[in-house]
Amino acid sequence: MNKEELLAEIDAVCMMLYQNNEHAAIGRVSELLNIFQDMIQTLSQEQLQLVGNFAVVMIQELLKAYEKQDMYGMADCLMEKAVLFVLFYYGEE
Repeated sequence: MNKEELLAEIDAVCMMLYQNNEHAAIGRVSELLNIFQDMIQTLSQEQLQLVGNFAVVMIQELLKAYEKQDMYGMADCLMEKAVLFVLFYYGEE
Protein backbone atom coordinates (compact mmCIF):
# COMPACT_ATOMS: atom_id res chain seq x y z
CA MET A 1 0.00 0.00 0.00
CA ASN A 2 1.49 3.35 -0.97
CA LYS A 3 1.37 6.54 1.09
CA GLU A 4 -1.75 7.98 -0.55
CA GLU A 5 -3.67 4.71 -0.26
CA LEU A 6 -2.66 4.31 3.38
CA LEU A 7 -3.63 7.88 4.29
CA ALA A 8 -6.96 7.41 2.47
CA GLU A 9 -7.57 4.17 4.38
CA ILE A 10 -6.80 5.89 7.70
CA ASP A 11 -9.22 8.67 6.80
CA ALA A 12 -11.96 6.21 5.77
CA VAL A 13 -11.55 4.15 8.94
CA CYS A 14 -11.62 7.28 11.10
CA MET A 15 -14.87 8.36 9.49
CA MET A 16 -16.38 4.96 10.31
CA LEU A 17 -15.12 5.16 13.88
CA TYR A 18 -16.38 8.69 14.47
CA GLN A 19 -19.76 7.62 13.05
CA ASN A 20 -19.83 4.61 15.42
CA ASN A 21 -19.85 2.15 12.52
CA GLU A 22 -18.16 -0.38 14.79
CA HIS A 23 -18.66 -3.54 12.76
CA ALA A 24 -17.09 -2.17 9.58
CA ALA A 25 -14.28 -0.33 11.35
CA ILE A 26 -12.95 -2.95 13.78
CA GLY A 27 -11.64 -5.30 11.10
CA ARG A 28 -10.03 -2.46 9.22
CA VAL A 29 -8.30 -1.19 12.37
CA SER A 30 -6.91 -4.69 12.85
CA GLU A 31 -5.56 -4.59 9.28
CA LEU A 32 -3.99 -1.18 9.94
CA LEU A 33 -2.32 -2.49 13.10
CA ASN A 34 -0.73 -5.28 11.05
CA ILE A 35 0.39 -2.82 8.37
CA PHE A 36 1.95 -0.50 10.96
CA GLN A 37 3.76 -3.39 12.64
CA ASP A 38 5.16 -4.47 9.27
CA MET A 39 6.24 -0.90 8.55
CA ILE A 40 8.04 -0.66 11.90
CA GLN A 41 9.90 -3.89 11.19
CA THR A 42 11.22 -2.50 7.91
CA LEU A 43 12.62 0.72 9.39
CA SER A 44 16.35 1.24 9.11
CA GLN A 45 18.47 1.67 12.23
CA GLU A 46 18.62 5.41 11.63
CA GLN A 47 14.85 5.63 11.23
CA LEU A 48 14.35 3.54 14.36
CA GLN A 49 16.49 5.95 16.35
CA LEU A 50 14.47 8.90 15.07
CA VAL A 51 10.96 7.50 15.36
CA GLY A 52 11.16 4.16 17.17
CA ASN A 53 9.72 5.27 20.50
CA PHE A 54 6.96 7.27 18.83
CA ALA A 55 6.00 4.28 16.67
CA VAL A 56 5.86 1.97 19.68
CA VAL A 57 3.70 4.44 21.63
CA MET A 58 1.39 4.79 18.62
CA ILE A 59 0.98 1.01 18.28
CA GLN A 60 0.42 0.59 22.02
CA GLU A 61 -2.18 3.37 22.14
CA LEU A 62 -4.02 2.04 19.09
CA LEU A 63 -3.93 -1.53 20.39
CA LYS A 64 -5.20 -0.46 23.82
CA ALA A 65 -8.12 1.42 22.26
CA TYR A 66 -8.76 -1.53 19.92
CA GLU A 67 -8.88 -4.00 22.82
CA LYS A 68 -11.33 -1.75 24.69
CA GLN A 69 -13.26 -1.14 21.45
CA ASP A 70 -12.92 2.58 22.16
CA MET A 71 -14.09 4.03 18.83
CA TYR A 72 -13.03 7.61 19.54
CA GLY A 73 -9.71 6.50 21.03
CA MET A 74 -8.86 4.53 17.90
CA ALA A 75 -9.92 7.38 15.61
CA ASP A 76 -7.96 9.97 17.58
CA CYS A 77 -4.82 7.83 17.58
CA LEU A 78 -5.11 7.21 13.85
CA MET A 79 -5.64 10.88 13.03
CA GLU A 80 -2.99 12.22 15.42
CA LYS A 81 -0.21 9.65 15.56
CA ALA A 82 -0.66 7.22 12.69
CA VAL A 83 -0.80 9.96 10.06
CA LEU A 84 2.45 11.45 11.41
CA PHE A 85 4.09 8.03 11.40
CA VAL A 86 3.02 7.37 7.79
CA LEU A 87 4.35 10.75 6.67
CA PHE A 88 7.69 10.09 8.40
CA TYR A 89 7.88 6.57 6.99
CA TYR A 90 7.46 7.85 3.46
CA GLY A 91 10.04 10.58 3.95
CA GLU A 92 8.05 13.66 4.93
CA GLU A 93 9.59 14.39 8.32
